[in-house]
Amino acid sequence: MNQSLSVRAVAGMVLVAFLWAICFPFIVMGLPDAPPLLFAALRAFLAGFCLILIALGKGRPISLVPRKFLLLTVIGFSYTGMGLGGMFLGAGKLGPGLATVLANAQPLFAAVLSLLIFREVITGRVVAGLLVGFIGVVVLATPEMEFGNARFTGALYVLGGAIGTAFGNVLLKYQAGRDDIYWSMGIQLVIGSVFLGIASVSLGEDLDIQWTWTFTTAIFILAIPATALMVVLWYALLASAPLNSLNSFTFLTPVFGLVIGILLFGETFSLMEVIGIGITIIGLIIIVKAPQPSIPKRT
Repeated sequence: MNQSLSVRAVAGMVLVAFLWAICFPFIVMGLPDAPPLLFAALRAFLAGFCLILIALGKGRPISLVPRKFLLLTVIGFSYTGMGLGGMFLGAGKLGPGLATVLANAQPLFAAVLSLLIFREVITGRVVAGLLVGFIGVVVLATPEMEFGNARFTGALYVLGGAIGTAFGNVLLKYQAGRDDIYWSMGIQLVIGSVFLGIASVSLGEDLDIQWTWTFTTAIFILAIPATALMVVLWYALLASAPLNSLNSFTFLTPVFGLVIGILLFGETFSLMEVIGIGITIIGLIIIVKAPQPSIPKRT
């Protein structure tokens, strides 16, 4: 039986998009006190360690057969390692507009990968909604685009992160509902932090961190609500709804980013940004109203 996304799924994804949006100002806040990859590694490790402690506290059983551990390793490398690495490395090399557009190509990459790898059904309305939503993000980011000053390596970092996140999301969709949520997400985050740490050392980053109150606040917000809570919500939602429909809500991330800028930094909307927000919301409405294939229960 086909049905639209539930109110609970929509509310959950709006919260996920908001938690993802608060990452960017806190990354900018913390970068002066730590090198990017080491910063990303610490964020992932603290989030993963927190989830593992919760799993232990709840007495959740763990079963790590080689095949399952290999899958979590690939998820940790792609979703956490590439995703966070690209985000942190690209943050200081591109204008915010171009970085936003490149990062939000992730749902489109995931749609192609989910079709090719797992044959997930993608309806015409979902495709239309994804494209309209992406167009909205492009329009939304246009006032801040800096094509002339953008560095090619920065674009590669952000695109590489988006591709890694997309591939990780497809694998998470395959894994969702099969294992304990805290163990699965905690282990892949810790594994991802190891890859980020290796990359930090390999690139010769300075391993000195300035533990200022600003950095401590930034790493706490990034690790606990913006990563640990966010990935638990995301993993739970993946078990109950199609990836591509859920993924479209990441287009709300730059919208929430603008709202945060208004509330915290006194920024104002331009006409182009208002139009972009409107187009993005139309794309989301198309997807929310589109019939979704039912998710068979796993036995």
